[in-house]
Amino acid sequence: MLLAFITSVSALRAQTDFVICIDNSGSISSQRFDEISVSAKKLIESILACNPKNRVSVVHYGTDTAEKTYATLIPRIYIESDFTNNISIAQNFTRKMNGGDHFHEALGLMGYALDHYYSAEIISPQTELNHAPSSSLAVVLFSDADRATGNLDNGSYLVNYFDPTVGSPAAFKNVSIFKKNRKARFAVVHMSPDTFSTEAGASIASSGGSYFGSVESNTDDPDFGLSPRLYFGKTDFVLTNSEIQQITNSFCANAGGGSLDMYYELNGCQGFNSVQSVYGSYYLPDGANLVNLELAVVSLATGNQFPVSFSPNFIAPNQYWQQLSVSDFTSVPASEQYGQFKLLITMIYEVGGQIYTASSWNNYPYFNYDITFECTRNAQKTNNNHRKEFKLDRNADPNHYTKTETVNRMILTPNPTDGRFSILMDKAVERGTVNIMDVSGNIIQSSILKNQKETQIDISSQKQGVYIITVMAGSNEIYSQKIIKK
Repeated sequence: MLLAFITSVSALRAQTDFVICIDNSGSISSQRFDEISVSAKKLIESILACNPKNRVSVVHYGTDTAEKTYATLIPRIYIESDFTNNISIAQNFTRKMNGGDHFHEALGLMGYALDHYYSAEIISPQTELNHAPSSSLAVVLFSDADRATGNLDNGSYLVNYFDPTVGSPAAFKNVSIFKKNRKARFAVVHMSPDTFSTEAGASIASSGGSYFGSVESNTDDPDFGLSPRLYFGKTDFVLTNSEIQQITNSFCANAGGGSLDMYYELNGCQGFNSVQSVYGSYYLPDGANLVNLELAVVSLATGNQFPVSFSPNFIAPNQYWQQLSVSDFTSVPASEQYGQFKLLITMIYEVGGQIYTASSWNNYPYFNYDITFECTRNAQKTNNNHRKEFKLDRNADPNHYTKTETVNRMILTPNPTDGRFSILMDKAVERGTVNIMDVSGNIIQSSILKNQKETQIDISSQKQGVYIITVMAGSNEIYSQKIIKK
């Protein structure tokens, strides 16, 4: 009955269809497109965590395909998929186009797709966008476009190519139509080349956000005269966590007011024995009651979601943790245990007799996924006390780790602890440093290692919670584990 009630309430929550609009023009290098991809995928995670009924479609725009197949270059778009809340579909996109940069005309083609009008310039197999009239509409633009430069085939235009007059409503005709007729709101992530381009991008952006700079005049704009704007002027396309949350929160307010975060550090096959843990914190508004915390694992190959056995320990006000083991993942059938997975936690809470939910994906920054189930099979054959550690290769991609050749490199005992514990190394560290950090990354204690295999630590004076113990041994070896302070 509770599940049915939660489902009925969730259905009443406002949902939003998001168009993630990606500039594919010739000025977008492979590096810049990779930055857009990472930021867009993190934004999609945040959008779907805010409300699982939100949906996303990724739309590329340019004047030619990535393979450069057209003899005549004119504005075109490529729609990756219809609106979807399947994370594997939403995040499964690659560069599709090249050539010129015409956002205003691309937006007009998106209007055709929303209205189910045929256009030869929509060059993808998916030619329509099925937007539910009861849902809100949001457009998030990633672009490095000029305000208006060049010609139709390879020019760079944020505004109307056929009437780019500065300060003229005609320059923003399609944006105004979207805002007035479709009630759409815009966020603009912009590597701006000059002041005029910044002002035009800010004019496209809807009110909200934190941009208080100059905005080009458009008297037809429903946001005319309003400030700040959802405009993000950048030197690259890497969105920070706070920027992602600012965009998400502007389009997807949590009606109940609650929130939570979750951390899980991938550590080889350690995701599947008693060492690794899920931990985090949550916030409840005044008068709210926590109903449950539910953990699930989501396949990045299929988007299918499976519950994880989860009975967390509450170690301090609004903090939780649970060590994970192989048996916690028995809901995942053998046919689904290949590929990569992400963890998703959902908080169910009650305020004034109403049930609300809030969700979070893993906030640990280094990995594109959390779990592979090959580790599950291996872990079943492996003694939990013998394991391979991972270390950060400072000369490699920061999103990847490399294995050391040692086992039992670092052990924390006892864990959980009342405050006093030992760090045991499998061989003496000639010279190194131990840092103890809280979950916000603040170093609360440090000590030096000199020819030591064992050192004692005391954090008795610290509050209950999760702490990260990092040993830096030599110039390029970093070993990190979590400890629970009871």
